[in-house]
Amino acid sequence: MGEAALSAYPPAMRRLAVLLLLAVAACGAGGGHDTTLRADVVGDLGDPASGPRAVLTQSTQLGLVQFDGKGQIVPGLAASWRVVDNGRSLIFRLREAKWSDGRALRAGDVVQVFRRIVATGSRNPLKPLLAGIDNAPAIMAGRAPASLLGVTAPLDMVVEIRLSAPDTGLLELLATSQAAIVRGESRPPAIGAFQIADAGKRPLVLARNPRYFDAGDTALGRVLLTAAPDAASGVARFLRGDTDLVIGDGIAGVGEARANAPRGTLRVEAAWGVYGYLANQKTGPLADPRVRRALAMTIDRDALIRDTLGLSEVAPLVSLVPPDAGSGDAAPVPDWASVDASGRAALAVQLLGAAGYGAGRPLRLNVTLAPGREHIAILNAVAVMWAPLGVEVRAVARPPALQRNAIAVGDYDLALVERTAPAAQPLFFLRPFTCAGSAGRYCNPGADALIDSARGMADEAGRTAALAQAETAILADTPMIPLFVPARWALVARNVGGWTANRGGQHPLAALNKSQ
Repeated sequence: MGEAALSAYPPAMRRLAVLLLLAVAACGAGGGHDTTLRADVVGDLGDPASGPRAVLTQSTQLGLVQFDGKGQIVPGLAASWRVVDNGRSLIFRLREAKWSDGRALRAGDVVQVFRRIVATGSRNPLKPLLAGIDNAPAIMAGRAPASLLGVTAPLDMVVEIRLSAPDTGLLELLATSQAAIVRGESRPPAIGAFQIADAGKRPLVLARNPRYFDAGDTALGRVLLTAAPDAASGVARFLRGDTDLVIGDGIAGVGEARANAPRGTLRVEAAWGVYGYLANQKTGPLADPRVRRALAMTIDRDALIRDTLGLSEVAPLVSLVPPDAGSGDAAPVPDWASVDASGRAALAVQLLGAAGYGAGRPLRLNVTLAPGREHIAILNAVAVMWAPLGVEVRAVARPPALQRNAIAVGDYDLALVERTAPAAQPLFFLRPFTCAGSAGRYCNPGADALIDSARGMADEAGRTAALAQAETAILADTPMIPLFVPARWALVARNVGGWTANRGGQHPLAALNKSQ
């Protein structure tokens, strides 16, 4: 609106119009293209499985699809997709996209990434979950070449994924950072919302990627990404005003955040996950199933949550698959779940006595944990519940990478496991208890057969029933002692917008904005 147009209005209306124009201009300019977000993520940036590494990948790279700020699946490098052949084929049409070095995306790039993921030597955590792709199991086992994988490029900008059976959760897997289409280079260029501006600086400097297909709608201009060594340091920086955002690492640190965070800045959200203790069934006292059952049945999970966490977002759990992961009201539970507390206590004493443990011979357990006051507090509370059985517990705290290594080599009696999934997928939680997954050195061929049969079923109800039967069979062996469905936490400054709670815990930095 020009001066001539404004002059036709009374002075009061002219002043109002000018103020409105200025406000609109300010909103347009402050869409945040010059705004810097300071983000702390708890974990080690050098650890490929850490939270900081996942946030970095999600910020600089992109998959065929992606999560938006509400945890919903939206287009990524694929502008569109369709499901054909009764769910056995997904066809993705790629958008015109370029990496930050100017090279254009082609369908062959996508094919190469999927071949790397399923390769025999791949350690990508998605690898076992993509076994439903045609020929993937044979390639993973080294019995077929990667060129036979059912991910092909029929046209230069079209990718087809062929499945042995429909997989309703596949898109959620393809939206994770592990499925990002990353070029196989030591320092791959960016194709996501941000690019690394200075890899040598700490915090890591990420700048808005001008070649990103949605760069115009990316509110932030820069991100200063800090890998916080622990929750306490992240919380302390937030309280000093040195950072705008702290993303925790699971349940650890939530007490510190809750005790000190300014009102309205702590965000806690329920997760699709399992928190519990994995049992070493190869060696030591937990090789006896009677001991595992006795320990599992004597924990008062409601009291544990109430006294150590006090979070409404955390729910007790006695199964291997959290209820939201497809089992519903008929979720499998151990046979002792219907017995009252006194009956379970008496049965536990009998089981331990039959295994050779009691007043004259205490059961001594080494429990390996990741760092965190909450992990210690939870174990202490469990130890009190086990004490009447003559159980003595020793905690061994290890950094996350060493914790995973201890589990891999079997250096534990019980090991803390906290696993969360991006979506409701029973197989994500059952896969570690297959013979190939071998969590805790566990193997149940009968359960494996049920899981394999479920993978090949086109009928959703039949697949759900087969997985429930597999879980029931595994629960009877008690390879793990589940405790509760965990939650996530974050500290979000009041001037940071776009943070929306969702069960998948998806909060891409590109979806956030910050007011000055």
